[in-house]
Formats: sequence, C-alpha cells, structure tokens
Amino acid sequence: MHDLRQSVGFLDGPNEPLPRGRCAMDLPLGPILVRVEQMPIAWEPFVPQHYAPFARPVAADRTADLTIRCHEGRGIVVALPPPGGSTVIDVEPQGPARFTIRSHWQDGWVDLARGIGEVKLTERRYLPFRMSLENFLRVASQLLLVERQAFLMHSAGVLDNERCYLMFGPSGAGKSTATANSAPRPALSDDMVLVDVSGDVPLAHAVPFFGAYPPLQRQRGAWPIAAALRLRQHQSERLERLSPARAVATVSASVPFVHELGIPSERLTRLVARLCGAVPAYELYLTKSARFWELIETECP
Repeated sequence: MHDLRQSVGFLDGPNEPLPRGRCAMDLPLGPILVRVEQMPIAWEPFVPQHYAPFARPVAADRTADLTIRCHEGRGIVVALPPPGGSTVIDVEPQGPARFTIRSHWQDGWVDLARGIGEVKLTERRYLPFRMSLENFLRVASQLLLVERQAFLMHSAGVLDNERCYLMFGPSGAGKSTATANSAPRPALSDDMVLVDVSGDVPLAHAVPFFGAYPPLQRQRGAWPIAAALRLRQHQSERLERLSPARAVATVSASVPFVHELGIPSERLTRLVARLCGAVPAYELYLTKSARFWELIETECP
C-alpha cells in the first residue's frame, strides 16, 4: 500500500497545517501555460515536492494562457461525501467561456475568453489543501486544453523505444500496477497524461498530476503515442484490437470532467477520433506480472 507520508515528506502527516507564505508559479501543460498567483504557501518545500519538474518561477517575459489568483477562506464549500465516498467537484457554465468550479474546500471560477480565474482555498491542512488546488487546476486546464485540440486523459503513460503507450481504465483497472511492472521503462505518470492531437502525430505530454508515482522518477517531455491500451485484470495475458467505434467510445470514457464541464460531446468525439484514427487501440488483459510487454512488443505495430 502506498504510504501518504512518503509523498508528503516534509510533514508529519496529511492533517498537519501548511507553513504560511506566498508564492507564484508557471505551470507548462503541453500547449498551454497556466500561471498561479498568490498561493498561500511558501515555495519550499510544497512546490518542488508536488509540481517539480514542471513548475517554474513566474517568467515576466511570458504571457500565460490562463492566470489563476488564489485567495484564502474558511469553511466547507461543498458538503463532504460519506466515509468512502468520492470527492465531489461541481462545475457549472456561467456563459460561453466562463465556469464556476467548486469542491469541498475550494470555490473558484475561470473565464477562458479573458484568460483569468480565481480560487478561494478554505483549508490549510496539507491533504485537503493539495487536493483542492490540484482538482481546480485539473478542471480549469481541461477546459482550456479542449479549446486547443488537446485533452487530459485518465491514463498511465509508459515509454518504450521513445514512444508512449497509454494504459487506461477506471480506478482499479491496474494503471499503477502496470506502471510499476513496466520498469525499467520510464513512465510519464500512473494517473493522467495530456494527449495533444493538434498536429500530424498525436503526442503524449507528461503533466504534474499523479497517483502514487514517486516524485524522483517524474519527468517532463512529449512523445509520439504508439497505442492506447484499455486495461483489464485477468488470470492470463492477451491483447485484442478494438474496432474504431469501440475505441472512440472506450477512450472517451477515460477523459475526465467532460460531462461536468458541459463540453459538447461532438467536440470531444472529434478529438478522440483523431487519436484513434492515428494509433491502434487494444483491450489488454493482464496479470500482476510484466509478461504483458511480450504481447505489446509482438503485436503492436
């Protein structure tokens, strides 16, 4: 089991209060640059721990595609789920390009046309603070990325021969296990990958959104996508090619926040169809061993 304290590192536990301070960062995410200003936390050690090697100090000579200003507040914004329940993220359109984004300990909005947004963070304990900031950034980024012919995909990304294999599926499908069993092949993430279909070749970009992936193994960059692999845990390994229609439907189901964001389904379908028209998609049945790579290396073109 993953030890949260190993991720926290500099804190005694997930309920410890964050040290006070103020900082700002530039966060490159594939084709966009997100700037976060007035974060109510010192740069060290929070930003390097969770956003390296992506975050950079604000560059005065660069214009961000989206600038988010932070504020502090108090209290519960959205009712907490019952024990064992999922995090609730409420997203509502307020116009053609403006959305509110609210969760348990954050209340914010973005205006894509103006390239600005604000988020009020209401909890200073480590885990709620980190989750609130990251959930807001994930949703805001997804909104903007779709406008730029790209999208965040709930997927692991593993590199082999300078190409990226997307390994996706719902929670429990085996993304973290497949990532771990792919070593020594480097991985972009065990949780989320940015897919850019704006060019002739679909690219997978690493982003600073992870599950349990160790911080020291994270890397930046973009690589051509070799295949999309929908994971299913099984007693034996096998690989089945998906039809074009099923590939589009299967990949679309792993693009988070779409229904909540009110993104027109035809827009997302076009982006996913572009990906699936350029790279093969498979159903990968795998055990808890690394033998599935023998299938991938033999059967993927």
